[in-house]
Amino acid sequence: MQVNGYTGYSANLYGQTQAATTRKGWGSSTGPTTDTDAVNAFLTESKKTPAERIRDDWLARHKMTEDELKAMPADKREAVEKEIAEELKRKLTGQDAKRGVVMNMTA
Repeated sequence: MQVNGYTGYSANLYGQTQAATTRKGWGSSTGPTTDTDAVNAFLTESKKTPAERIRDDWLARHKMTEDELKAMPADKREAVEKEIAEELKRKLTGQDAKRGVVMNMTA
């Protein structure tokens, strides 16, 4: 028994999959281009400590690189490092997760 429209549906899905993999920009230089690149990127990220990940996240959110941070004047760099240290402390001690939480202590 064949369901009407099923064949067209599966063919349409196959066509979409093919189109997605041949789309322009797929595998561009903004991300890993091969399986080996993806594996290397994963391994590099997995070797980072939680503190390194938090620092990288802070820099990315503020659209900054380590090189730009190093090039800053000493007083500005010290202020940025202090902000990063405060965020590290909050996140590593779990205080960041507790902010704004309301608990019902009546139970």
